[in-house]
Amino acid sequence: MRRREFLQRVGVAAPVAMVGGNAAASAARQPQHPSTADPRVMVYDDGRHGAPLYQFSPPPDPKSFVFSVDQLVSTGVDTLVYMVGLEGGMALYDSRVSQKWGDNIKKWTHPVFYRAARQLRELIANGHDPLKLLCDRCHEKGMFFVAANWLGLQGGSKIPSRGFGRKSDFVYDHPQYEVGDENDPRAQNIDSQRFSWLHEGVREERFRVYEELLVRYETDGVELNLAEFVPLCKFSEVDRVAPLLTNWIHRLREAAERGATAQGIKKRIYVRIPAYPEVWKALGYDVETWARDGLVDGLVCMGGTMESPIDHGPDLSAAVAACEGTNCKTLVGFSDLLGRQFERAATPEMIWGAAANGYAQGADGFAIVEYHFTPNGFPLTEEDVWTLRLLPHPDLLASADKLYRARSVRRGMQNEPDWTIRDKITLPATLNVGQPVSATVRVADDVAAVQADGRLESIHLRVRLTSIEPSLNDVRVTLNGKELPESLLRLEDLTYRLYKLGAINPYGFIYEFALTPEFFPKQGENVVAVTLVKKDPDIDVEMGVYDVDCPIRYRVHRNFNEQPIDY
Repeated sequence: MRRREFLQRVGVAAPVAMVGGNAAASAARQPQHPSTADPRVMVYDDGRHGAPLYQFSPPPDPKSFVFSVDQLVSTGVDTLVYMVGLEGGMALYDSRVSQKWGDNIKKWTHPVFYRAARQLRELIANGHDPLKLLCDRCHEKGMFFVAANWLGLQGGSKIPSRGFGRKSDFVYDHPQYEVGDENDPRAQNIDSQRFSWLHEGVREERFRVYEELLVRYETDGVELNLAEFVPLCKFSEVDRVAPLLTNWIHRLREAAERGATAQGIKKRIYVRIPAYPEVWKALGYDVETWARDGLVDGLVCMGGTMESPIDHGPDLSAAVAACEGTNCKTLVGFSDLLGRQFERAATPEMIWGAAANGYAQGADGFAIVEYHFTPNGFPLTEEDVWTLRLLPHPDLLASADKLYRARSVRRGMQNEPDWTIRDKITLPATLNVGQPVSATVRVADDVAAVQADGRLESIHLRVRLTSIEPSLNDVRVTLNGKELPESLLRLEDLTYRLYKLGAINPYGFIYEFALTPEFFPKQGENVVAVTLVKKDPDIDVEMGVYDVDCPIRYRVHRNFNEQPIDY
């Protein structure tokens, strides 16, 4: 639904938790750790963009610093996954094993980074360790706190990056640890300055950092990011790095057990990985062993990376199978970066659809894996809180409005080949006469059952085509092999449509089909094929499939319409 309609449809949601006058008294109480149940809904935060380090003016206030926790209280989110380090090895807390942001810099060249480092250093100078503040606040509010960091450090020259303060002396002093250039086509869009784990010095530096997070701090665990800055070596070397990585995780498990024994807190290790086993092999990940031998507690499975297009349909079957009979959990990781003209981030219905698809495949939980969850800006709004509220509840999601969508790149970005996502077509795709363009839409809902119960308000299939005039071109659209008839079709003209900020783009039309029972999508993957049967000979312009989606709207109950009268 449109965001402007949201509050009219859902009513007034619970307000976002704020840091109020009782914060000092609350902080004085003994922190209470959350239950022994495992995390179910995670929200990621890089500790900077959608957090007080960047957003709040100095001097830093310990009560305000924990706002990242406070705004998630009672939202349905039980776990904050917080990035405690930068890609160049600098810490965002009072680390004893690595440098803190700004330790090796005299003259700054970035005002925001300058502010963030000053805030951190001043908090620490005043006796407040940022990481302890966050741990304690999470536990006081009954939430889990998981510390995230980078495994693949980023190297690079001192000259362009020194003024940012994001890279440690360890990184600057060891250029020989960089992976370097390689001829493998899969490495085309991967930074060659990432550090190689074939070097013991890299593995040991990263181990000390993660060990500290597990043993020194009362975290509920750590997350290993194995989806970004990978592979941890050249592609031709993954067979060599694979046993080193598994042995490293084994050592980390031992450190986690030491921390758990000393603190009386269960220490979890989560790994963020691409969803597909062929990608695990290509990166040197022995995921089955990690799960079977109890080395990791959860797999956060991504349909790409944090910056990949929204993917409603990553296949979780391999991850679920790897965790079967073990204590390891499967969570679906969802990047909410939409990048469309009127919405930067995924709408509530898109997020609910992604979660429903994950649970339908056997996932144990859902994670919004992004630099910061701020779909309507910072701080969270009532709409955001309502969105999060449903995520732990598959039964509530079942009757929530949803918008399922085929994978499509963000506006203005290139559609580059992504070897991590199997052979799925990523839109937009060019339409040539007689050559079908297929897109996959995964749907969790049993639409026929809802229809029989009288609670289905509507279900549509929408195909957005660029640079097309329907009266001069013939297009055929099929859903799971069945051609959708024109009797179900409504056209929306976007050839030139002015809104207050300018014209809608790209130009074209939306072909919207109101689906009837014989054309309902099935549960699971659905294939939509679009064929340009005949093209207008008088125009020389590329036509394409830009978006394919399936919005489903529900009634609260049969014969219950939200707006039954107009006056």
